[in-house]
Amino acid sequence: MSPMSSRARTLRVVLAGDSTVAPYVATAYPMCGWGAHLGAALTARVVASAPDVGPVHVVDLAKNGASTQSHREDGLWAGVLDAAGPGDVVVIQFGHNDPKHELLDPWGGYTAALDRMVAEVRALGALPVLCTPVARRHYADGALLHTHGEYPAAVIALAERRDVPLLDLNARTRELIESLGEEPSRRLFTQLPAGASVLYPDGIEDNTHFTVDGAITVAEIVAAQLTPIVLRALAARGLAPDGSRFRDGAIQPR
Repeated sequence: MSPMSSRARTLRVVLAGDSTVAPYVATAYPMCGWGAHLGAALTARVVASAPDVGPVHVVDLAKNGASTQSHREDGLWAGVLDAAGPGDVVVIQFGHNDPKHELLDPWGGYTAALDRMVAEVRALGALPVLCTPVARRHYADGALLHTHGEYPAAVIALAERRDVPLLDLNARTRELIESLGEEPSRRLFTQLPAGASVLYPDGIEDNTHFTVDGAITVAEIVAAQLTPIVLRALAARGLAPDGSRFRDGAIQPR
């Protein structure tokens, strides 16, 4: 193994977030967060531009039900800071559970919590990446609803103010759901009739949490947006091109 390959394998992408990002136990199948499938999708894109770079190591420390506050209180954020080091990438996606807490309003506690996370990641010498929350599949009269209020806008504003890379996953997943249509988009989410699975004997109709197929699809979207950011992080170590030729995960002609 060349010294370059060995060093490249030390790069980590550490994930902090809620259930839409989190790994799941086997008894939840087919429910799954996109973080569980990011490693393969991201590595494929990175290696396409930098063949000598080894796998990108994804560490998923997202948790079901997590808000920006509970993730810290439960010790998971300390785990993120412990897992990440100089030159690594920390991807942060919250907003599904923060609205349940009065002190985590979008322009107040939520923004302040994200801002603190950004500062702490930067203090490590790592690169923070902010994500808007992925969309839910809630329709009314044939129209896909906006269910996250001002939380996506708050993330976008903070990313601009602090000059943080942004993945607008709310917009991209809305596009995905709408492109499939109201009925076909059901396959992205955990929806089973009664008796179809021993794990959900009464059935389930969930418009928030992905199936494995949905998680893989969203992981591909995340990987496409994250690839140029990871390539720039590798380039800072002299290990890869800077990612300027990447747009939506595809190599562009010079």
